[in-house]
Amino acid sequence: MPAKLPPTRRSKRGNTPQDRLAVVAEAAFECISRTGYRRTQMADVAEAAGLSPAALYSYAKGKEGLLTLALLHAHGDVPEGPLPIKPMTLSEIVAFSEKAISHLARWTTLDKALKADKPPTPAVLRQIGAEAYALQSANRKGIWLIDRLSLELPEIEIMQATKVHGAFMGDLTKLITRWAAPGIVPDVAARNAVEMLAWPSMHRHRDAWLKPEASEEEIRETALTQYAALLAATIRKKKSSPKKA
Repeated sequence: MPAKLPPTRRSKRGNTPQDRLAVVAEAAFECISRTGYRRTQMADVAEAAGLSPAALYSYAKGKEGLLTLALLHAHGDVPEGPLPIKPMTLSEIVAFSEKAISHLARWTTLDKALKADKPPTPAVLRQIGAEAYALQSANRKGIWLIDRLSLELPEIEIMQATKVHGAFMGDLTKLITRWAAPGIVPDVAARNAVEMLAWPSMHRHRDAWLKPEASEEEIRETALTQYAALLAATIRKKKSSPKKA
């Protein structure tokens, strides 16, 4: 049977324990994804959640519990009791993240382009970008958290390099290498393309300096038009035997 949360007794602020758990999870995510796991302190999350440090321990057992809550929040999972939340081990965090990524990181158009015997058309390049944009936009919280943790935890860094950011850039590099125009450095071109999509699809939501006065569709269309043009410039125009990857 599913674990039960404590009774829905009202706190002084009029919130139930379930409400406060969601607030703590969001606060843990914001602190860790911005500041890092090592620099984030229990007091930081308590302040962000509007709780006393002592009260925070009724929701999470130490920083490991906060990291667990941050991870669940980033992937859209509603944390469940009993309280305080049982922390995941590092191996469990990696396994949870890999399982979530395996359902998301699917590059249908890029996979087909890698197997094709002719250079990708601008329409194909645009669709490759569209799939990446959609995934990044919908899962930006998880990506932000994994990006930040990869700077501190070797196990997360390996996963990032082989199954997340690095996996897509690796396949895109292979595609460009196969059909590269003269003077193009494939891995540099691939990294430029990946970074071009990162801001409009994800990072603009945290950008304190620029807030585009445009619709989501207009922002997406601008990004994909530029992305496809950039990649098209890396592909040679005339058909010839492809370079070996």
